[in-house]
Amino acid sequence: MARRKGAHRIWYLAMVGVVALVLMGGLMSLQPYGSALQWLIRGAALLGYLAIFLAIVSSAYMKWMTRFFGRPFVKVHHILAVAGLVMITLHPLGAAIDALSLSVFLPRFDSWAVFFALGGRPAWYLIAAASLAAVLRRLVGRNWRVVHFLNYVAFLLGTVHAIMIGTDFQYIVVKVVAVVLALVVVAIFMQQRLRRRKRGSESVRGSESESRRS
Repeated sequence: MARRKGAHRIWYLAMVGVVALVLMGGLMSLQPYGSALQWLIRGAALLGYLAIFLAIVSSAYMKWMTRFFGRPFVKVHHILAVAGLVMITLHPLGAAIDALSLSVFLPRFDSWAVFFALGGRPAWYLIAAASLAAVLRRLVGRNWRVVHFLNYVAFLLGTVHAIMIGTDFQYIVVKVVAVVLALVVVAIFMQQRLRRRKRGSESVRGSESESRRS
């Protein structure tokens, strides 16, 4: 019975996805200019940004969401992660085709302003590394989660990049939403770190008590 309810609840996520697509389409229509390639670049950026955010949130609360939505949610999480990586790859790839240059993949260190304005470039490498660590977690071992935390840094860099030069992020409302999403990611990161530290201290206490008994 619980499994059926979970499978039924998964449609809630589909509805949220449809609403998100409609809102993004409306946002892009506010500036209806540019070639089809430029629309692809903008659309990939928005979809990738949202997918990475949802992947981070779902990863942090995987146990709770799996209980609520059932096992199919694990597949949804993987889809979000893969879709985010694909979209944020299509974004610079489209930009490279549009500019006829692969330099869009190279981070810039001219100044802090330039680095953060083009923060999507290093963010792409961080997300790729975090995704690779997740795929190879059996080889990396327990430390794969540490590498996986690079997603948080990448999302913050992507947020700054979007706010500074993103075509569809120049409206004050969109900027506020992006800042709120970034703060949510920071809060999740802090919560995860505190939780891991608490577990570490509890395991140390447990081992100390066992050693005293022995």
